[in-house]
Amino acid sequence: MPEINSRSPIVALAALIFGHFLNHFYAYVLAASLFIIREDMIMTNAEVGLVVAAQIVIFAVCSVIVGITSDRWLKSKNIYIPVGVLFMGASMFIVGYANSFLALIFAAIGLGFGASFYHPVGYAAIADLYEEKKGLTMSVNAALGMIGSSITPIFIVVFNRWIGWRMFFISFGVVAIVFAIVLFFAFHYLIEYHRNEEEEKELIASKTMDMESKVSHWMKNELFVVLTIFIVACLFYSAFRSGIFRITNTFLSIIFVDYYNFDVFQAGLITTVILVIGGLTAIFGGVISDKYTTSLTMIISLAGSSMMLLLLVIFGNVISGVGAIALFFIFVAFLYFSAAAGTKYVSENVPQRSRSLALGFLFAVPSSLAGIFPWVFGRILDNSTHIWSFAFLMFLAMMGTLMSIVLFRRDWLLGKLKKKKKADIELVS
Repeated sequence: MPEINSRSPIVALAALIFGHFLNHFYAYVLAASLFIIREDMIMTNAEVGLVVAAQIVIFAVCSVIVGITSDRWLKSKNIYIPVGVLFMGASMFIVGYANSFLALIFAAIGLGFGASFYHPVGYAAIADLYEEKKGLTMSVNAALGMIGSSITPIFIVVFNRWIGWRMFFISFGVVAIVFAIVLFFAFHYLIEYHRNEEEEKELIASKTMDMESKVSHWMKNELFVVLTIFIVACLFYSAFRSGIFRITNTFLSIIFVDYYNFDVFQAGLITTVILVIGGLTAIFGGVISDKYTTSLTMIISLAGSSMMLLLLVIFGNVISGVGAIALFFIFVAFLYFSAAAGTKYVSENVPQRSRSLALGFLFAVPSSLAGIFPWVFGRILDNSTHIWSFAFLMFLAMMGTLMSIVLFRRDWLLGKLKKKKKADIELVS
């Protein structure tokens, strides 16, 4: 199997986590800013959803390509994350100079393309570096990534007051380019990938095959190995959870402004506090998954989210703004509890040599399915009340809960629910 070496696994992990932080910040900053941008460009909620959907679809398609090529081009794997940050930085300039809805769509496509470079490579590297401690390391990585997306609402409202949202995007485009250069040199110094002798022979042999044989070999030895029935169930789980996550990051500030009478600055601040503090539950979820099993965190996460959304459906019209904040805070805490569960489950259940491919599917297939959800949510807000939009979120959470039950039942039958001994989960460096 491909091997990964590092001069300092801890520093390498820190660099990968920082890359994830940047990936989430730049991937979600446009969506989080649309509650301000929509006023200047006179956008409907459905159009807000379409901008997000365009980014998700491109992210989905390119994640598979990144997963496949990064497993093949092993010696060039270190450039993927810096290149992704570079593309996202360039897309920030497009937002800064955008004067139309179509320009925002174009910027969203660039952001989606850049965002696709991290997850198949970054999560696979973390799993390889910390094979026996994937839950904790992946959950810390997920938590810091989510903090990156969570701080975007307060960043945009503060900088909008200071220099305006256009200069905010231009300035942070420059910052992204600088960090892309830093990460390029950091990964080349810290991480090395190489194949063993058997894999080198297999790679050489594959180059002599015709195209039909290559496709047949790839499907037999990688695709069918990756896409088992339980991995497919995990993909559907991730699709529903991803849809909820995308909607929350895009529309939570809009809901606070339009339905609970907060001003733009207050809405941005409240959204940031809810997402940042709630996102820290991802670390607890990772610890639970290391001690017991990954599917347990999945079922707790979306079952709890479903209950909170049910309360929002029942009481959303009568509670005060403070009550809405409390319910959304608990809802987000439950949602983020399984932040790294999907990636950990996939890493545990596919061969190490195909992790980047499998993780590419994990972020591509669910994102493709979830791409329409923000647009549907926006249409509901435009044509009905926020209560029906909460009901739509609850439906997604319940469907995700059903998928997690399938995986939990499998773990139950395989006897994976017993608490693991401390010796079994020692950190591997």
